[in-house]
Amino acid sequence: MTVERIVNEMVAQPAPDTLTPGSWSLVADSSRSLVVEQGVRAELLVIDAEAAVSIDINVAQGAELRMVYVSQTQSANHIKLTVAEGGRCDVTQVMTHSSEVHFNTMLDGRFATFELNGVFVLTGDDRGGVTVDVHHNMPDCTSCTIVKGVASGSAHGRFSGVVYVAPDAQRTDSKQLSRNVTLGDARIETLPQLEIYADDVKCSHGATVGQMDAEAVMYMRQRGLSLVDAKRLQLEGFVSDVVMRSAIGRIAEPLQELISEKINRL
Repeated sequence: MTVERIVNEMVAQPAPDTLTPGSWSLVADSSRSLVVEQGVRAELLVIDAEAAVSIDINVAQGAELRMVYVSQTQSANHIKLTVAEGGRCDVTQVMTHSSEVHFNTMLDGRFATFELNGVFVLTGDDRGGVTVDVHHNMPDCTSCTIVKGVASGSAHGRFSGVVYVAPDAQRTDSKQLSRNVTLGDARIETLPQLEIYADDVKCSHGATVGQMDAEAVMYMRQRGLSLVDAKRLQLEGFVSDVVMRSAIGRIAEPLQELISEKINRL
């Protein structure tokens, strides 16, 4: 089942300005402002279009948003998320084409939570970038950003992000991790940053860029796999945990298929 088929099976119209409990699809072909009202649990699927758009989402007190964002076309989109007290926003981000996406999250209430699991797979002369900025503006908030990248050929990938902790945002708990694999002449830049102005915090960040695990490839080849299949399985294993934890569970399998198709072209 493709992502497009899921969209066709979901509600035909785009998401309303106020999200209600249930699942909605939204093709990002225009700028939008959306609200998840107090106490509501909503799901949102965003598939970008060939346009530069901005989506502004407010998650009210005690509300929960589960969002999947898919980049399949050349585009440059900005997603602003504002999370109120006790609210939660879980995002799964997948990029398989030259694209730029910027998530700008404001944790504006105590005990607000933001989690993003992302992956980009770029081939040929693709150019793609993922930016995730998280602003801890109040005490007792939690955020976790994990983005994995794969690039081959002459592709160029980039991850950048800032975790900002305001002076009064005590007891902040934040994690930021960028892990990447390159093949051939491909390049991936990774720029995680911390700006901390409070003293009672638990914050970490890390970044790696490396080649494939030669020993693991050899191990699989010794068990009868071709070199191509061994590399493909290793790469799929590298990124699969991101999509298998999809914010919208039933979209995990189509997302995996989408990534597998792209990996087969590496």
